[in-house]
Amino acid sequence: MYMAHKPDVMLLDSRLPDQSGFEVIRTVLKSDKEARIVVLSSSEGDASIYTAISLGAKGYLVKGIDGAALAKQVRHVAAGGRCLSPESAEKLTGYIASKKLSDREVEVLGLISRGKSNKEIARLLFVTEDTIKMHVKKILQKLQASDRTQAVVIAIHQGLLDA
Repeated sequence: MYMAHKPDVMLLDSRLPDQSGFEVIRTVLKSDKEARIVVLSSSEGDASIYTAISLGAKGYLVKGIDGAALAKQVRHVAAGGRCLSPESAEKLTGYIASKKLSDREVEVLGLISRGKSNKEIARLLFVTEDTIKMHVKKILQKLQASDRTQAVVIAIHQGLLDA
């Protein structure tokens, strides 16, 4: 739809029924590097905001924003600016300042969220069980979680994993 209509600004939800909004950002920007995309989402997870901006979105706003404020932000982006809701800006700053999980740690955490044991994860990722134990230890430290379940809950809340 983007290529057919070429809007000045594309409002996009990060959670779509058939694919990730992040995949849409990648696809659109691959075909039009000048596309201006603003994510309008109910997800306020730190990692979701970071991902959208790092992929090239020009803004991130939270659903429930006043219509006049939304229009003002869209006009600002259309004129070449960027926008973040105050909540998103605060969360993004905190996320960047905090210790982030590596891609591998997020992958391990995703498998943990699906109920996989360390042994199963090691087999799936072609590493030793000790390597997975090390990843789990680092995940727990970085997320300040006391156990695997709490780590998954924190990761979902931060937007590192989908619910």
